[in-house]
Amino acid sequence: MDVSKLIEKAREAAERRNYDYAIDLYLQACKLAPDTAVARRELRAVENRQSKEKGTSFVGKVRTGLAHVQVFVLFTFKKYDAAIEKTEDALKADPGNVGLLMLLGRACAEQNYLQSAIVTFEDIRNMNAGGKQKRLVVALRELAYVYEADGKVKEAMDTWTTVSRYAPGDRDSTLKLRDLSAKTMTAQIETSAAKAPGERGALARSTQTEEQKTAAGRMQRETAIDIKTKEDLVSAIEDARKDIQGRPDDPRLYAKLGDFLKQDNNYIDAKKALETACEKDPNNYTWVMRMHDLEIWKMIQGLRALEPKVKAGDATAKAQYQKDRLALLDYRLKSFIEREKKYPTASNIKYELGIVYDELARVKNDKSCFDEAIKRFQTTFQDPKYRVDSGLRMGKGFQAKGQYDLALKRFDDTLKTLELKDDRWKNLMYAKGDTLQMAGKREDAKRAFLEIYEIDVSFRDVSKRVEDLGQATSTEQ
Repeated sequence: MDVSKLIEKAREAAERRNYDYAIDLYLQACKLAPDTAVARRELRAVENRQSKEKGTSFVGKVRTGLAHVQVFVLFTFKKYDAAIEKTEDALKADPGNVGLLMLLGRACAEQNYLQSAIVTFEDIRNMNAGGKQKRLVVALRELAYVYEADGKVKEAMDTWTTVSRYAPGDRDSTLKLRDLSAKTMTAQIETSAAKAPGERGALARSTQTEEQKTAAGRMQRETAIDIKTKEDLVSAIEDARKDIQGRPDDPRLYAKLGDFLKQDNNYIDAKKALETACEKDPNNYTWVMRMHDLEIWKMIQGLRALEPKVKAGDATAKAQYQKDRLALLDYRLKSFIEREKKYPTASNIKYELGIVYDELARVKNDKSCFDEAIKRFQTTFQDPKYRVDSGLRMGKGFQAKGQYDLALKRFDDTLKTLELKDDRWKNLMYAKGDTLQMAGKREDAKRAFLEIYEIDVSFRDVSKRVEDLGQATSTEQ
């Protein structure tokens, strides 16, 4: 897909020092064309420029830490595109985070977005992996494999040479250099390289010796990338416990152990680990938030366990589900109000609190909760990351209160910020059409739904909405 216009607009925004808008445009380009190296490289450059000028906030560091766990879950279920999107989102706050860049590069490689994988691993190489040689070697290995998969044999050989320099006697480097040296730049090389992308992951794993797998295993587990089996998870937990033995006063190690235990569905021990982190560092609210997130996770797991019975029509299960869902909302409300007090300028916390208020308003039929939700979304609308979702939710809040003119104004203001008629645009236009119909403006509603219908007849029930409004208009005439 041609995203050159988006990239050009992003460049113009960056030149005006409107970094947030430029980043948002680059992210749109990366989402529409995931293997566009230009957009991803320029995105990182703008993020780094903004980071140097504004610095990285504490909240930003917290977000990147939480992102590792969330991306790990996406990797576990092989949702690589979602992992890429989540990682890019986290990198906005900390573009030099080597762990997140490793996640991004590997996700791109697994999805055969080779150009994006290359520029990402090259970024890690160029920044010397933040001075961490072991991670640099891991990144260089990945880069060499991707170079080879993309047919860049010379670059692959140069990279393996660098690996051998950092890790003298490394057998994998020796074998790969010997293998690549034996080849010549002929059509045969190009043909084999063209087939390599789909086999890149298997190739990388099959060429590792058992000794190398053991040596690299810990590094991979630390970045939560290759934890795909129960055995991997057990090893990661053992590694974390050993680290704690060596540094028993480091709260970060207990938090990391808690994350792994949570992944292992071991709520009790995960809670103990996070409680210890809080004890070791009582003035750091990060660990309290992690505790709250663990409780929220437990409550969500309980709701999911009830879902099959609810779907089967079990009245007792349905009543319990409704009770537990309300308890979850109340707990989240209390938690995020507390977080908002601690970090009053954090958009992500205000956005989540707005969602909680919005859900409570609908569950309890309490319009005062809509006011609280709207108040948060009015603030997060100023943040490019949350602008579209905040505009949509704000408009729906006004709609639920019967304030249709305010709802329509918010939908229109939000629609103006979108360059493309993607799903976000369709959701906003659908909400606009729905509001117009509620306000009795049927012709305007029909036109709104028709705009969606013209580009996507299968979107939700837009075909039926257009048909019903057409019939209603005919009857009135």
